[in-house]
Amino acid sequence: MRAARIENGKVVDLWEVPSLDCYGELYTLIEAPEWVQLGATWDGATFTNPPKSSEQIIAEFAAKVQSRLDAFARTRGYDGILSACTYATSTNPKFATEGQYCVQARDATWAKCYEILNAVQAGDRPVPTWEELEAELPVLQWPN
Repeated sequence: MRAARIENGKVVDLWEVPSLDCYGELYTLIEAPEWVQLGATWDGATFTNPPKSSEQIIAEFAAKVQSRLDAFARTRGYDGILSACTYATSTNPKFATEGQYCVQARDATWAKCYEILNAVQAGDRPVPTWEELEAELPVLQWPN
């Protein structure tokens, strides 16, 4: 089971243990769900994760945007968006068309993503959920 070691109401370690009493009186261990992070607070009944920094939020969104682009490119057999973009100057017309589309889609996607994140950092809008951010990104659809 996953256990959180608690000190002064904070999660200081996360361990996999056979039982909560395996360390006896040495540590206070509480069964912890998978979503609990180091630094979370424990009020005796509920865990609360610490708020994410803007750097963490940006890193999470960047990873999801990259994954979205890579997954799209893989629908046509490319390793990822970078691989697809390398075909933009291919002598094969089909590959060249797809590669050029991927360059344009990649650029438009990242431009919109950073436009949104810059507005968040400037305080002009609240932090979107992933679903809200994704809904504002360009639609990815292969050209005919």
